[in-house]
Amino acid sequence: MLEKFFMRCSHISDGDSLFRQSVHPVSFKNKGKVFEWAKCFMLYDQPDGSFLASLSWEMYLPTTEEVHDYGCRLAFRRNEKKRIAGKLTDNNRSVYCGAYQLKAKTIRELATPVEELNEVLSAEVVHSVEEGEIAHANLTIVLKPGGVPDIEDTKTAILDRLWSSCSGPMKHICDCDKNIPEHPSSSLAIPPAGAYSDNRSSLSRLWCIIRFQICSWLWRRRNKLA
Repeated sequence: MLEKFFMRCSHISDGDSLFRQSVHPVSFKNKGKVFEWAKCFMLYDQPDGSFLASLSWEMYLPTTEEVHDYGCRLAFRRNEKKRIAGKLTDNNRSVYCGAYQLKAKTIRELATPVEELNEVLSAEVVHSVEEGEIAHANLTIVLKPGGVPDIEDTKTAILDRLWSSCSGPMKHICDCDKNIPEHPSSSLAIPPAGAYSDNRSSLSRLWCIIRFQICSWLWRRRNKLA
């Protein structure tokens, strides 16, 4: 029975929320001065020809505070890697700015043929723990075989669909960044779908927190026994 519940703790349902954290300067253009949504939702080319992007899953981020803590840790790890390599400067320092929300169903519907985008064979989001982050998930997009006339145009169309379907921004300033005079979070744009609103009922939010605690316990127990 525990294993069955554990499987449910790993499956991302269509109605589940996912978040894309925005970090300065990678989500910005013009030397970090202007927010660019296409850079925020950057798709990375994979050796097999697919596209990959990282998201975070509400299952393990049941509150807005948890979503922002995830983003602050993300920026901190990036800065630590640069510091250890002796490459951290004020100009390349990573600063978490906030997050955008979208549904898993929206991602999977990228594989539904439409006039402006019919090159996608599959679009999936899968739970994938990374760097100790249990809330991490991978968005993977596979194109139809036979070649695509213009890969960059296809990626742009995919990004446009994602941006048009997400809501936000959920702006945030980490404690370590409160001394920044002009915090880049002020530049985050509102997507076409509008501002983010947590429309869950109090009972629903409470269940999400309880579910998170149970699933987190199961993950820790499974890893301990492995």
